[in-house]
Amino acid sequence: MKKLTDKDYRLPYIEALRPASKLFEGTTAPMGVWGSDRETGERCEYVVKFTKSERMSPRSCSFELLGAWMAREVDLYAPEPAVVHISQEFVEKTLKRRDGYKAAYQSIGLNYGSIYEDGFSSVPASTIDYADNLFEQIKMLYTFDLFIANTDRGHKMPNVASDGEKLFVYDHELAFSFIRILPILRNKTPWIFDDSDTETYRKHHFYDALRNRELDFSEQVEKLVCFDATFWEKAFSLIPDEWKDDALTDIRNHLTSILENKGAFAQTISKTLLR
Repeated sequence: MKKLTDKDYRLPYIEALRPASKLFEGTTAPMGVWGSDRETGERCEYVVKFTKSERMSPRSCSFELLGAWMAREVDLYAPEPAVVHISQEFVEKTLKRRDGYKAAYQSIGLNYGSIYEDGFSSVPASTIDYADNLFEQIKMLYTFDLFIANTDRGHKMPNVASDGEKLFVYDHELAFSFIRILPILRNKTPWIFDDSDTETYRKHHFYDALRNRELDFSEQVEKLVCFDATFWEKAFSLIPDEWKDDALTDIRNHLTSILENKGAFAQTISKTLLR
């Protein structure tokens, strides 16, 4: 699994060629397309979220990139991200009179995409047990989502699947939810949750499966130290300029403050399960 911090990592830029036959559900109305890597010419199937579809924006695209990169960095399996170019020719020749035409037409240019992955199915949270081979990954995912303040891995839309061996995590356009709060109203000690944070964890897909267990999250929190200056500098250098704004710096500063208090953060995560 390629990671952002690998020396040979590059962010693929894909030219959309034709729609794929598979259909996807979701608020953002993702579309399957066949595309060609501009650098290597390799063709593959991608899932594209149009920049102008519901819940998406240039900022959301940058959040999707960050979420995928960060998940893979801590060994959670996320689809390999890409930037997919939607041309006017692609829209007019292949999408007319098809679902998704309007969103695609309004999103001509760069869009967030990821390689299509098959073989994964839903993970019923009620079946999870200590002996389950996914349990440690679930602990890591819970830690990860609380770290990035991801409010979109809930009961109704879990945005997680599995092949029985590994979790498959996706959809991070609503991560970093603290950005949507006015700075003056944000938790000033984000490594210690306050009442405004309860929605983040109580609605998590795996909250009930983990609840009322005395679990230590120190090991999971320690893995987050990989989000250092090297990670952020490379991330900022690869995110397309048209997707960048001041939110990225806010995110870096916010998450860095948590890591500077990682011991307290690990204890806070444990306490969420005993409330």
